[in-house]
Amino acid sequence: MEIIIGREEGARRLHCIVGGREFNIGQAGAVPLSVSRRHCKISVNGSNISIENIKAQNVTFVDDNQVVSKGITSNSRVQLGEERFLVPLQQILQLAGVSAVNGMDPQKEAPTFSLKPMKAVWEEYDNRRMKIQNDAAKSANKQRLQGLFSMFGMCLGFIPGIDPTIRIIIIVAALSIGIYFFIKGSITATVQQQLHDLDDEYARKYKCPNPACGRPFGAIPYRNIEYNKQCLACGCKYTH
Repeated sequence: MEIIIGREEGARRLHCIVGGREFNIGQAGAVPLSVSRRHCKISVNGSNISIENIKAQNVTFVDDNQVVSKGITSNSRVQLGEERFLVPLQQILQLAGVSAVNGMDPQKEAPTFSLKPMKAVWEEYDNRRMKIQNDAAKSANKQRLQGLFSMFGMCLGFIPGIDPTIRIIIIVAALSIGIYFFIKGSITATVQQQLHDLDDEYARKYKCPNPACGRPFGAIPYRNIEYNKQCLACGCKYTH
């Protein structure tokens, strides 16, 4: 028996093909785009099970090791794509009509964790990131204006017929503005470092609430995680 596993077109559920029969598993939008529509195949021959990528570029993990093809058991941890989408292997085998191979355990209900604390973490992160970017944009606009004043002052300083004392004052003022512009520019160059530090800080807070997982959500908006209703790494379910 061969079971083709991949991403459903459109709804992005896990899509399985067994012979002439097809079925989908999970929530719509749960399967990441790095999982191809025909990603891998599971072959069952008696008590032997193996998994193999259909295309060389497909990414598949078995028990946290990236593989191209490998013998597995019904208890193996299979993940697909760069995001490591967790495949409900035992459920697939049962729906495909495979029973009691390699000590298959009864299907267990995935643990459930509240996602509510992550909403406040995301909102604070999003607000702080927006403030850093807005402050950087305002500072850049001020620097452009200061640069124009500096250039204008230098040009005035070289106009013929101006009193030498006034000429010196204008040139010194223009140079002072230019120096201030340079120092201000070196300060705003730290914006990228601020964003980097912010991302590092929130990677420790904004993560899967399952203590056994703790996978960082990164820059994924809270509404997307809320919509998926489960962790793509450990398979736990989320409540709100």
